[in-house]
Amino acid sequence: MNEENSLENEKKNQILLIDNYTRDLPTDRITQIESIIKNCIAEVELKTIYFNQFKAEMIDDYIGIILSGSELNVSSFYYDERLKIKFKPQLELIQKTNQTPILALCFGFHLVAYAFEAQISRMGLYGLGDRIIFILLNETDELITQKNIPVNVHHLDFVSPNDCKIQKNFNIISTSRTKGYKIVQYIKHKEKPIFALQFHPETHNPYYFHPSSFDERIAEKTRMMGENIIENFIWMCSYRKKIINHE
Repeated sequence: MNEENSLENEKKNQILLIDNYTRDLPTDRITQIESIIKNCIAEVELKTIYFNQFKAEMIDDYIGIILSGSELNVSSFYYDERLKIKFKPQLELIQKTNQTPILALCFGFHLVAYAFEAQISRMGLYGLGDRIIFILLNETDELITQKNIPVNVHHLDFVSPNDCKIQKNFNIISTSRTKGYKIVQYIKHKEKPIFALQFHPETHNPYYFHPSSFDERIAEKTRMMGENIIENFIWMCSYRKKIINHE
């Protein structure tokens, strides 16, 4: 391999993390994702950019893309065209990608559902604040290897498992019933390598969950499971790249 090809190979061995939080909101969720990927032994580089820096054509430079959560809500797109336009490049990415794996988290999950014309609904005024719930999976896969797992949820928007567009385009792997709502928790596209999680695998640092609110053993299990999910995505991206390179 000559030097030019070596540099090209290194460039394409990158994961792109799109930070969908506004710069006005302090959050440790992005740094948590960065830390998990940095500590993963897979030989990948991570590049983080703000959502307003992303262009859909960037997809060719990366072996995998992560769409983060946000304090914004995709359900606002129905009446706020200016907000929707800000995320148009990500919607185009979701619609057009065929080879590059996408891991979409919470707000990213809603972007994925919206891109396929699913209805994004909003819960009550306060939605689901930070909490841990257990979810059951219909089946395990390359991303989640256990059927009964604790997850961290924090959202206002949700998608119903009865949505016809979700049923047409995705395999619904897990749902939950929380605060009277039946909520899709995990979907995989039937043809594209798109994995969308309603919950947050990038749980906060170990000191975030207060002992009076969370059993520390469950909180630790939640953190470990979330880390495994992100690491599994990274390994899957690396493996897919090797397969494509040898074709």
